[in-house]
Amino acid sequence: MSDRNPVGFLSDLPVEVIVELGRTRLTIRELAELDRDDVVDLSRGSDAPLDLVVGGRVIARGEVVMVGEKMALRITEVLDESNVRSAS
Repeated sequence: MSDRNPVGFLSDLPVEVIVELGRTRLTIRELAELDRDDVVDLSRGSDAPLDLVVGGRVIARGEVVMVGEKMALRITEVLDESNVRSAS
């Protein structure tokens, strides 16, 4: 193991990456009553950046782009250590 990068062996471990549109709170009753074509209001406007969440922390923000037939996230801001926040 290199002295310059003592945790380098961790770099190939997979992590779950979540792109979050927004959040809301619903009661169990409201969840149970959801049906196809229902709309759930989220906490953000449609022009707000999306959060990139890793390990429960927002590490970056970005915007939705299309890559062929798939949606993707274009990173517009990478948060530094002092700005990283919990996604809860």
